[in-house]
Amino acid sequence: MACPLTCSVSWGRYFKVNFGNRHLQRLMQIPRTDPEESAKQANLCMEERISASRQADYEAAVGSPGGWGAWQGGHARYVQIEVRRRLPLSASFGSGEPSLRSDIDPNQYLYRVERIDDLLSAYEGEEPVGAAHVNEWIKARESNRSSGSPTGGIDNISALEALTDSFNDDRDGRPSFAVFAAEFPGLEKSSDWAKQMCKRCGLTHYFSGVGVTLALFRYSVQDVLDDSSWPGETLFAVPTVMDQPMSNVFFPAPRSAFGGYAVGLEPKPDCSHLAAELIHARMDYQAHHWMRVDTVNDPCPSTHEVRNLRKAHLSCIRRHSEAASYGVGCV
Repeated sequence: MACPLTCSVSWGRYFKVNFGNRHLQRLMQIPRTDPEESAKQANLCMEERISASRQADYEAAVGSPGGWGAWQGGHARYVQIEVRRRLPLSASFGSGEPSLRSDIDPNQYLYRVERIDDLLSAYEGEEPVGAAHVNEWIKARESNRSSGSPTGGIDNISALEALTDSFNDDRDGRPSFAVFAAEFPGLEKSSDWAKQMCKRCGLTHYFSGVGVTLALFRYSVQDVLDDSSWPGETLFAVPTVMDQPMSNVFFPAPRSAFGGYAVGLEPKPDCSHLAAELIHARMDYQAHHWMRVDTVNDPCPSTHEVRNLRKAHLSCIRRHSEAASYGVGCV
C-alpha cells in the first residue's frame, strides 16, 4: 500500500508512521497521554493526502526535533513560511498534490467566518464601532441593492466599503477555510448563526467564555478565481494536517472524501452535521460579501470533551466516506 504518512504498524497503543526522519519516527512511537497531544499525534498518523515530495519538504523544514514540543514548534514554522503566504495552493504544494481540488463548480457559494474584534477596535470613525453598526451598514447595502438607489444609506455603504478595505489591508496571506453555503440553509436569517457555524465547524478557538465578535462572509467560487493573479493554478484544496498548526479539533479526511470535515461540537446520530470544508488561496473581500456580524461567548469544550467528540467524528467519517478501516492503528 503506497501512502506517505499513513502506512503504519500498530503494537497496541504504539504505532509507527512511515516518516523517513528517524527523530520523527521515534517521537511517533511514544504514545501521548494528554488527550490533546494524543489527538495531534493521531492526526499525523491518519493523514492520507500528502505526496512524497511534500512530505520530504516538510521533514527538511521540521528537521530533527528533540521532543514533541519542539516538533510542534517546527511544524508551526513550516506552516507560517510555506503555507501562509499569498500564493495559489498549487504554487505552494506542487502540481499533482493529492489535496488539490481543481473540479470545484465556480457557481457555488461559500461561507467563511472571521473574527473582527481587533478590526473594529482599530477602525477610525467618529465613534466606537460595534457589531450593531456593521449590521446597519450591511442592511443599507442590501437596501441599496434592492432599490437601486443609495438614498438615505450612502454614508453607511461608504463606511462598509472603508471597513472592508481596512480588513483586507490587515489580513495575512494564509489560505481561508470555507464551507459550502448550500449545506447551511437558512443560516443568514438565523439569530444564532454564529453559534451554529462554530459548533458545526469545530471552531473552538472562538469559544473563549468572553464575547468574540464574528463576521459571516458569503462569496462564490468564481469570486476566488477572479481575485487570483495566477491564472491556471489550482486555488482550492482539502485541508491537511500540514496546512495549519497542530490542533485537536482538526481531523484529517480519507482520500475517498470530497472535502475535509472538522470535528463537530454537537454531532448528530445520523452524522448529518458533517459539512465539507475546503481551503482556498487568500482573496480580498468585497463589501457585498458581508452577511452578518454577531458575538459569541460560549466556553471552550475541555480536551476530554473533544476526545469524545473525536470518537463520534471518526465513526461518522468512516460511515460517510465508506472507509470502515480509516484510522485503524492511529487512534
